[in-house]
Amino acid sequence: MYSGPMTPEPSQHAQLLHSLALVHRALRRSLNSIIQVSEQPVPERDRGDFADFIERFTKFLHSHHDGEEQVIFPSLRAAAERVSMGDLLAHVASWQAAHETLLSRLHQLDEACRSFRASGEQKALLRSAREVRDVLFPHLDAEEAALSEAVLLQLMSAEQAAALSQSASKHGQQHGGPMVLMMYLHGLTDEEQTHFSTLPWFVRRVLMKRVWARGFRGSLKYAHNPSIAV
Repeated sequence: MYSGPMTPEPSQHAQLLHSLALVHRALRRSLNSIIQVSEQPVPERDRGDFADFIERFTKFLHSHHDGEEQVIFPSLRAAAERVSMGDLLAHVASWQAAHETLLSRLHQLDEACRSFRASGEQKALLRSAREVRDVLFPHLDAEEAALSEAVLLQLMSAEQAAALSQSASKHGQQHGGPMVLMMYLHGLTDEEQTHFSTLPWFVRRVLMKRVWARGFRGSLKYAHNPSIAV
């Protein structure tokens, strides 16, 4: 029976941008949670769990930015040079400069987190988290504003976009591992988590929900979404 027009599959370029957008959303939500929790006194019994959540966030952000530096940016730069897209070359240079600033801010957040875990003051944690946000959020906004499907269509073929997406995903798996994957997953809504629905059944139903979930148990109360819907 005819059930109406079928929704066309998103292009490979659109899928690449969607993957990037999901990572950015999870990063923003996780950092906002860190700041919001830090604005109120954290009970002594929760110091360890909150420090774990922050450490997962910093590893998530490091993994994402390493992937951009080693996989995404080189591909964008080479493609932009090939088609003489000077504006994008300038954007990539500015994004790399922002990464340098972020590395310094992340180091400060890591230090503040270690001190907090050892019963250090909470004010330094809040200050460092806000300083990361002041650099990170405009940086993510700038990437999203400059990269559109129309721009990617000028830069690469569908096959190249798919290969770039796969390379970025592989880098994340190798360098982030389950610790980052669970942080990413819990930074998404149930609907957004369908992005992971193509993973093998064993990964989704056994590793994510039974094995890796054990390590994330203390962090759930700080996560954007405590459930796993895939």
